[in-house]
Amino acid sequence: MIVALTPNLSLDRTMTLDRPLLPGQLHRVTGLTVAAGGKGVNLARAVRVFGGASCVAGVVGGFNGQHFRALLSAEGLMGVLEDGEGETRECQALLSGDSHPTEINEAGPPYQSEVMARLLTRVPEGQVVVCGSLAPGTPRAAFLDMLRGLDRPVVDSSGAGLEAAVEAGASLIKPNEHELEGLTGSGTLDSACELYRRSGIQVLLTRGERGAALIGEEVWEVEAPQVEIRNPVGSGDTLLGTFLWARQDGQSVPDALRLAVAAGSANAMLGGPLKFRAEVARELVAQTRLLTPV
Repeated sequence: MIVALTPNLSLDRTMTLDRPLLPGQLHRVTGLTVAAGGKGVNLARAVRVFGGASCVAGVVGGFNGQHFRALLSAEGLMGVLEDGEGETRECQALLSGDSHPTEINEAGPPYQSEVMARLLTRVPEGQVVVCGSLAPGTPRAAFLDMLRGLDRPVVDSSGAGLEAAVEAGASLIKPNEHELEGLTGSGTLDSACELYRRSGIQVLLTRGERGAALIGEEVWEVEAPQVEIRNPVGSGDTLLGTFLWARQDGQSVPDALRLAVAAGSANAMLGGPLKFRAEVARELVAQTRLLTPV
C-alpha cells in the first residue's frame, strides 16, 4: 500500500480555451474537466494504473469537499478523509495551445490541528508519501512532529515543507530543480549529491523534459524520451508514484527509474493524470537512456 498523505487537497478544473491566452481579453472554454486533485491524488492514480494498492489521505471541507469525495469515489480511488472547516480549494489549469498551461491555485483552508490529529490516527499502514503544499498557517513544529511520527516517509513538497523533510530525516525527497535550488542554493546534480552526503536522505531529482536522477549510495541518471507535450501537469507526481510502485514490485533502482521517467513522459504526452496509461509508459521505456552511476 502506498498512502498519499496530502495536506492541501483540491478540486482541479482543467479548461481548454478557444485561443491562446491574452491578458484582459474574453476567452471561451471549449473543454472542461473537473477532478479530485492534489499531488497525492495524481500519485495514487499512477500507482492504481499499474495495479498497485494506493490510498489518498487528507482533509476536505464544504460543498467542494463533498464534490471531492464524490469524484474520488467515482474514479474508484480509496480515500481516508476528514471533514474540516472552510471550502476545499480549487485549482485552475488553462490550456490554450502552449506546451505548458497557465495555473491558478487557491490557497486552501487554514491548518486545523484537531482535524489533522484525527486524520493521522486513521492513516493505514504502508509507505506514506507526504505530497504537495501545506495548509496555510501550518506551524513548522507541527509539520515536523507529523513527519517524525511517520515511519520514514517520502516527501514531495517545496519550501518550508522540503526543509522540514530534511530535518525530520525522511527516507526520500522528490524536488524538481527549482525546488532543490530553493533548498540548497543550487538545482544541480552536484548539489543533490552534497545534500545526500550531508543528510543521508535519498533525492529523486526531477528535471522536466530531460528526465530524472536518483541520488543515494549510487547516482543513477535517466534521460527522458522525446515526446510531444500536450499537458505536463502531474508528470512529476506520476513519475514518483510509478517509481515507488516499481520498487515495491521488486524492480531494481535503475529499472524503476527508467519506468518512472517513461511514465512522466507518457503523462505529459497523453494530456495529464486522468489520461495516463501504463501500457504507453512501458512502450516509452525503450526510448529512455540510462546513464551509468556517477
